Amino acid sequence: MPKARTSRAVVQTDRQTFEVHEFERPATGPDDAILRLELCGICGSDIEQYDGRFDDLGWTTGPTIPGHEPLGIIDEIGERAARRWGVAKGDRVAVEPLIPCGDCEACRAGQTTKCTGWGRMYSYGLLGTDVRPSILGGYSEYLYLHPNTVLHKMSREMPASVAVLFNPLAAGVRWATSESDLRLGDTIVVLGAGQRGLSCVIAARAAGAAKIIVTDLARSSDKLDFALELGAHAAIVADEEDVVERVMQITGGRGADVAVDVTPVAVQPIVDALDFVRPGGTIVVAGVKGGPHVPLDSDKLLHKSITLRGVFTVDTPAYRQAIRLLEEGGQPFERIHTASYPLERAEEAIHHLAGRTDGLRPAINVAIAPHGTP
Repeated sequence: MPKARTSRAVVQTDRQTFEVHEFERPATGPDDAILRLELCGICGSDIEQYDGRFDDLGWTTGPTIPGHEPLGIIDEIGERAARRWGVAKGDRVAVEPLIPCGDCEACRAGQTTKCTGWGRMYSYGLLGTDVRPSILGGYSEYLYLHPNTVLHKMSREMPASVAVLFNPLAAGVRWATSESDLRLGDTIVVLGAGQRGLSCVIAARAAGAAKIIVTDLARSSDKLDFALELGAHAAIVADEEDVVERVMQITGGRGADVAVDVTPVAVQPIVDALDFVRPGGTIVVAGVKGGPHVPLDSDKLLHKSITLRGVFTVDTPAYRQAIRLLEEGGQPFERIHTASYPLERAEEAIHHLAGRTDGLRPAINVAIAPHGTP
């Protein structure tokens, strides 16, 4: 089969505006590669990006190919890259979004999620098409793999609709367990029952949490039910119940050891967490707010000796653990993926995940399928 010379890709040209453009396929050298996309998962932050909030934050500028959860098959690869990554043409790989510079203080310390060496956020899905070779986002038929890319080989036996969960599940692993210092027997409250909230439930259960409580709005009742099926012990409907009161009831007045906020935009969950987390507990903030400010009572933070921790993206150990969980099975992972959309319907995909569609069942995980559904 002849090598494709071009790649069709979705370009965000303005707020809430997608267009399909065609780009020249770049030549590769000994240290880089080209990925043929199977699926690219849509993150909740992709909605914020589509709505223009990332422009407001300075994370994106100009026309951009979105998509930072790429899953695909190595289509072309240089010799040194193959040795370095331990993969070959035809292998399936999951791609980490951040491209570390490798030279800054954080990178040298092994903390690549805090890389500052590029002078800007250097991530698949956030780089403008002016950054060559342009096809640097997952809403594309092909993706250029920069030499500094971090990727993970995955079994081709696994359905693509399950394999594409590598990113949200890794977020659950990092945010709910490693960054929260969750211990065996702890109580954790997960604020938000989207794909990453449900992933936090899976990870917390695997880590031995004694009590898992999940909150969300009434419109997400199906997701709250699914959270209980995945191992949560209690679900709270945040717009119908007093979250703080319910958490204290469920915990017998002790409060939660850990709270993980994965809600977009809303700031009330963080305010509530300050009240229901026990003295000495931890609050992990992972949901992008895109502008709203949290009316933080610092005296509560101080008096209760609470650890408030912001987390950005996912680190390599969490990806490895998530892929291992997917390969082991034991959870209805196939039910987490809701739908896949072709490039031409990328805006529909965004609206489906955002709950802005009528007549469609609420989405948990949605993906772009640049070559059609695998």
